[in-house]
Amino acid sequence: MIERAEGAVFDIQDLAVTDGAGLRTVVFLKGCPLRCRWCANPEGQERGRELMNVRSTCERCMACASVCPSGAVSAGSDGGPVFAREACSRCADTPCVARCPTRSLRTVGREWTADALYARVRQNAIFYRNSGGGVTLSGGEPLAQPAFVREFLSRCAAVGLSVGVETCGFFDWESVEPFIRNIAFFFFDVKCLDDAVHRRVTGQGNERILGNLERLAALCADRITVSVPVVGGVNADTNFFGALARLCTRLGIGSVRLLPYHTLGVSKYKGLGRAYLMPDSAAVEPEEIGRFAELLRASGIECRID
Repeated sequence: MIERAEGAVFDIQDLAVTDGAGLRTVVFLKGCPLRCRWCANPEGQERGRELMNVRSTCERCMACASVCPSGAVSAGSDGGPVFAREACSRCADTPCVARCPTRSLRTVGREWTADALYARVRQNAIFYRNSGGGVTLSGGEPLAQPAFVREFLSRCAAVGLSVGVETCGFFDWESVEPFIRNIAFFFFDVKCLDDAVHRRVTGQGNERILGNLERLAALCADRITVSVPVVGGVNADTNFFGALARLCTRLGIGSVRLLPYHTLGVSKYKGLGRAYLMPDSAAVEPEEIGRFAELLRASGIECRID
């Protein structure tokens, strides 16, 4: 009997229009080797299933505490639940989630087989066909689950379904190389070029990331769009964007997209019981981002601001 790979997925969004050509289904895989301080999807960082509490809709009824077999839920100073996550036994049937009357408590993350995920995304086949769209694997870091991605790609390739990948670039090249040519396009993150700064704000250096970018560009530079989260105190200066322009030119990469820093994910950190570490000064004025875009365009690089 052939053992099928399973992948951890924390969200699926249909009919997306900013994650590749046409209408797309975006599949968010769970687990990432980086810990970017500004990450808008912190629920995608850990590989395992997690408990999230949406505080804005919580009625503070404490029904979750009444059914927790581990005694991991107590009342906080505002009368709402506080979760001792180190004590949580991650029950398979999650009685705390089932008991929540407002669905403010939910588990994040589910295991999928490649066959099941393919069956799910092919429901939108008519939209892909009519718009020139397809599927985009995001995360988390999709290439941190190479066996699952390879299997899913093979299902999609059999029917000519386009699959692109959004990647932080920190992946094992040898595990990904056998199927990397089957990926239609890449949104490849370059957060900063200074290794020490990169390590400080993401938890990892950037040597592997830049090495993977070089290898990938040697294979298919025309399929790569470099994605840059523009973050004050990290990369929001002309020195970085000048160096990025030179790097892209050297590698033959002609497309960059700029992603302005935002705080839309802050509430998720609270729901996961984590601290949000970015300062208020991280936001960058639109006019300044526009100047960075013009700098790249002046170097012959196509640049858009998403």
